[in-house]
Amino acid sequence: MYTRRQLLSGAAVAGSTALAGCFGMFGTDHAAYSTAGDTIEGVDYDSVQSRAREAGYTVEGPYYVNAKREIGRELTVPALAEQFGTDARVVLTQFNYSATRFFEVDFTVPDGGVRLAFFDDALDFEQPFRPTNLPPDDWLSEQFALLFDLSASATAGLVADVKSAAAGTSEHFLTYRVDRETDLEAVHGAFAERATSVTTSETYGDGWANQTYADERGTFGQFSVVVPSVRIVTTDAGHEYVVKLDRLGGLWLLVTLEPGETIPEDEYRGVFRQMFEAVGLPAERVDEYDFEYTPSNW
Repeated sequence: MYTRRQLLSGAAVAGSTALAGCFGMFGTDHAAYSTAGDTIEGVDYDSVQSRAREAGYTVEGPYYVNAKREIGRELTVPALAEQFGTDARVVLTQFNYSATRFFEVDFTVPDGGVRLAFFDDALDFEQPFRPTNLPPDDWLSEQFALLFDLSASATAGLVADVKSAAAGTSEHFLTYRVDRETDLEAVHGAFAERATSVTTSETYGDGWANQTYADERGTFGQFSVVVPSVRIVTTDAGHEYVVKLDRLGGLWLLVTLEPGETIPEDEYRGVFRQMFEAVGLPAERVDEYDFEYTPSNW
């Protein structure tokens, strides 16, 4: 779900939290039964929350991945807002020159502006990034003009600044902050016009979706979007049960217990079936899930 470059860029906080999965949601040592995740089509996200409260469950959130702090920026692209919801947030946009050379636009930078992160997967972690690892100047100029709505002379200056920064870094990737507004609607329009294939990853309850654009030559662009999610929580026989649900119908399930403790499978499946029935989710899906047992999170 998360690439090496996403973990290295400014979205690392969100990405690492999502990778922590269910164990990022509590701080003390616990055993757990958990699922990998699912997507249920046609979920009425707001109705599920209302029914959960009526059933006496605790509804926590909204979360953005696994933190209550909003990440990224407001999604101002009408076509994407229609698909993901008006409360979705854009976190990253990616421009691919080739299978190994690309850059990301990181929208998690505080105080406005964006951070550009340039990568060349032909490098290993011990090789420093150099100007030769950047895509060609004319390609960079074209992408910068689209992204920042810049003139040719302005893009030439930005390309020169990026190359100068690449000459001075000792890291195996390059980051460069740009304090300019971005035109994401123009970027999306260009991606959509060129693409012969558009795919969207499943969110599995954490609300992170990658929409990838490709043509006959391969992937050339991507938007990473986060939608809000909630935790629906109840306690049964001293054990905490959680349904983590996001606005796109992604979910995962979690039971937390004392370290090393176990409970019968029919017991925890039965509680989740009751929860699904109460909130309006298809209870029969619970029987299809594989639960992984972890005796301790330490």
